[in-house]
Amino acid sequence: MSNIEIDQSGKMGDLSTHTVLAFANDIEYAIFIPARVKRAIIQELRSRGKSKIRAVLQTFAAGLFLLVRGSLGEVGKIVIDIEYTGYDVDIRSMLLNHIWRVDPTFDKEQLIFRRIGKKSPAHKRALATYQGKQGANRRIRELELWAVLGK
Repeated sequence: MSNIEIDQSGKMGDLSTHTVLAFANDIEYAIFIPARVKRAIIQELRSRGKSKIRAVLQTFAAGLFLLVRGSLGEVGKIVIDIEYTGYDVDIRSMLLNHIWRVDPTFDKEQLIFRRIGKKSPAHKRALATYQGKQGANRRIRELELWAVLGK
């Protein structure tokens, strides 16, 4: 079982740019979320009465789930970089709810939030993908996020 670190390049709440979520260590994977997809999701959540931060956190947690879903059986600890200070508990809860729908045996202790730093392989992978120097494994579509969020 590999421990992985997760980092983000291009803030989820910045609707003018794309977001890359990536994990790395022994295994690595990156997803690309286009700005127009984020805008559509977050604007729709806002129109349903969610605050901007809540809409961003829900979209971030759904993105994290799409990133790790295919690797849950291969990973031990999942260390997520602190992107939204003070909201770790909310993100953790949302992400665990998504994970438990596909893997009810997933141990919540496997999920850790802490600063991972610029030397982390996850940071390097996310940044390289964000800058277009390395391709993403998957490009996320609006329908995929809605499938996680529940339309």
